[in-house]
Amino acid sequence: MPKRRSASATRPGDSRHRQQAFGAGASRRSYKTSLTDLRRLRPLLAESLGQAERSRAETATTLLRGARLKGLEQFFSQLDSIEAAFRRDPSLESVVPVVERSRADFATALEATLSGYPAVVSDAMRDVMEIEYLLLDFAVDLNRRDRWLTATPADLRRTFQPVQVRQRLNAAGEPPFGSSTESIDYRGHSEALHVTPRHHWLVRRGFSTGDDWSRDLGFWEMFEHGRRLLHAIRRFVTVASLDETSRRLVKTRLKDFEDGWERTQQMQTIFMALVEAAVSEDEERQPTKRRRGQGVQ
Repeated sequence: MPKRRSASATRPGDSRHRQQAFGAGASRRSYKTSLTDLRRLRPLLAESLGQAERSRAETATTLLRGARLKGLEQFFSQLDSIEAAFRRDPSLESVVPVVERSRADFATALEATLSGYPAVVSDAMRDVMEIEYLLLDFAVDLNRRDRWLTATPADLRRTFQPVQVRQRLNAAGEPPFGSSTESIDYRGHSEALHVTPRHHWLVRRGFSTGDDWSRDLGFWEMFEHGRRLLHAIRRFVTVASLDETSRRLVKTRLKDFEDGWERTQQMQTIFMALVEAAVSEDEERQPTKRRRGQGVQ
């Protein structure tokens, strides 16, 4: 039987444990230096990590003073303020973990966008969509919040899966599900997440090619789903809380964030127009190719 460790024994997470696991000088070494050594010792791992590091540095430098990072800074600040307000408000405090989770999703998406991994962004924003749907569900019927908080795993499967939540939102006429339970956006994210015979046409796994469109894709996602999340939070707070401070906070206009959203929407619109034009051109070529093929016997 293993001996019980004394109170002074090294525990996972303390500095001595980290030194034992990663080397005594690990905490004092720069990441750039570590990558240099890794190229000699573990070249395949270094290649992947080096790609992400270069992408992160180049993208952050390019966008440092631009509207995208400025808008996200204001958005992150608003989420932090919302979390603090929820903690102070007894009628909202139970939902703090949901706000924390959404904040973590956006932090993950930002890192993945800068590092060149758009599929990670897509997965994180799928999680944000599920949070959005839940908050809207709670706003329609506040009793569902209490049932969700005390639900067993079986209850969650029976009642609170995304498709079930969307069905209730549709029945209540809650936008964007007023006319259908289908979410084209959610379906697209699910298709990018699940294993299929072919690559997803827009979101590929692994490191992106580094072109401007794929680099900007993560920002389209973050601004659009951030905007929708703020709407869902506003709907929920309006129903759940009588506290004027909380209600005013969620109605705060975020000018920098709105500017970033408008700019990313413009880029997305241009991109989709180019895609549609390319598809139309390809479809026009297909009949010609078929006619030529039929002429050869």
